[in-house]
Amino acid sequence: MSLGRGFETLREQNFRLLFVARSVSTFGTAMATPALAFAVLKIGTPTDLGLVILAREIPIVVLLLLGGVWGDRVPRHLLLVVTDVVRGGAQATTALLLLTGKASVLDVALLQIVFGGATAFGRPAFQGLVPQLVDARDLQPANALLGLSSSVFTIVGPALGALITTVAQPGWALGVDALTFGISALLTVRMALPRSSRVFTGSVLADFREGWREVVCRSWLVWIIAAFGLFQLTYFPALLVLGPYVAKTDLGGPIAWGAILACEAAGSLVGGFVALRVRFSRPLVATMLLVVPAGVQVVLLGVGAPLWAIAAASFVSGICMAVGGAVWFATVQEKIPEHAISRVSSFDWFGSVALNPIGYAVVGPLSQAIGVGETLVVAGALNLVCTAVILGVPSVRGLRAGPDRAPVPEAA
Repeated sequence: MSLGRGFETLREQNFRLLFVARSVSTFGTAMATPALAFAVLKIGTPTDLGLVILAREIPIVVLLLLGGVWGDRVPRHLLLVVTDVVRGGAQATTALLLLTGKASVLDVALLQIVFGGATAFGRPAFQGLVPQLVDARDLQPANALLGLSSSVFTIVGPALGALITTVAQPGWALGVDALTFGISALLTVRMALPRSSRVFTGSVLADFREGWREVVCRSWLVWIIAAFGLFQLTYFPALLVLGPYVAKTDLGGPIAWGAILACEAAGSLVGGFVALRVRFSRPLVATMLLVVPAGVQVVLLGVGAPLWAIAAASFVSGICMAVGGAVWFATVQEKIPEHAISRVSSFDWFGSVALNPIGYAVVGPLSQAIGVGETLVVAGALNLVCTAVILGVPSVRGLRAGPDRAPVPEAA
């Protein structure tokens, strides 16, 4: 697949609107991340900041599956408009409270609950909308472009947010974030989509059960979601909690940790371009093999490898994660019927993030019990062993690229 062909996906007007809308809102959210942190620390303590972040994440986990059901019941682009408006409203209210000096930690936490709840409905709808906008053969480049945009703006956004926070007030950055959600909603509502005929039982619970059946009838999907859950349980807690400690004690301090993260971010940019160009005949085999560098990265941190080796592994891991993400999303969008994609995507997201809080809760005590290096090695080794196990599953090895779902006829 040529690089030019990948960018040609943007010629489709509806996808172009979605791409720009998502890019703008991603930029705003990335910019608001450091601003929100410093705003909470200004009126509270580090413990308060943890509670605010938890207030945003809990509704995502709790409401994600319900969001998947509604993503399959209503026009997805209109659901995205609603979630953009709700999130923009939450950020605008937070900005107003901060700028007027009336904000409390409780106020900010309650508004983040609203923000997280809207996010739970937006994610599945977004994943289900992409295959409505592009041809099946263009799903991987479409997801690669979205990932590439996300990589760029998650690098630029925090820097600008930190600058605004330094020279002005955090509230201004949150206000800009609210504006980006408004722009995203205006772009998304302009989409002109044909109506799809979806089959509903009339019961949310019954639709939920149908979505569950769509997952469990595909053993390859169950195995991959389980693998992603283990990955979230081990990789991110080990890397983000113990990685800075290793950098501080063994690698030279914050500069070393910044270099590791910068290499991973640079790798994700490169990976976005790679994902525009490459295709795999066995996408699940590729997805699992592309996880291997992440496990190696964590092991290298645990065994006291030199900084250059860890940074190189981080760069390769960034490339592979970007490519693997594009391949995986395209595979789900190809193989799952259009009327069930949002529900299946919600189970995918839920399976991936549900164990994440457990990882963050146990990684510290475990490192105190057996050692920081040993914990990192165990985390990396678990990921490598999991990859080997999943690759041994026949349905994972045997899945071929390309759509095998019948198109849903348009409503009259």
